Amino acid sequence: MPKPLNTKCQLCAKLPTAKAKVLHGTEGDGCWNPRVCHNRRSFYRSRTEEKSGIDSITVEPPATYFAVLYLYKEPGEKPLHALGAELWLGQKPICRLSPIHCFGLTSGKIRAYTDQVLQAFAREYGVSLYQYKDMFEISPIHCPVRPCPLNPEL
Repeated sequence: MPKPLNTKCQLCAKLPTAKAKVLHGTEGDGCWNPRVCHNRRSFYRSRTEEKSGIDSITVEPPATYFAVLYLYKEPGEKPLHALGAELWLGQKPICRLSPIHCFGLTSGKIRAYTDQVLQAFAREYGVSLYQYKDMFEISPIHCPVRPCPLNPEL
């Protein structure tokens, strides 16, 4: 019986190599292996090309509002470096909170701030938002706030 296909590798094969290395390399989840991944990505790409003879349809997904929170922090019980948020309508982001540094903010102040962001999204677009649909942890190395102690400007 053949080995089942790895969903993670299937999704990774669709990404450009540089982006795949960032997501799955030492800064990401650590699963990138240069001796294996190039061949595996090629295998998964050619496999999806073989199936291109199958008809497909597109059905527009329902457009609902939801908010996501981006936390820039090291894995584990490390302090929060920065945070940002987005409001989405269906498959597209429609409003973005520019990320801020969280230096000196207590967990209570961070929680109050994230609640204020939800309320601002809800007020601006006339929708009900009670919580974030998802939270994504991103390495602080990718912090977009400038100036940033992790990315000093020379």
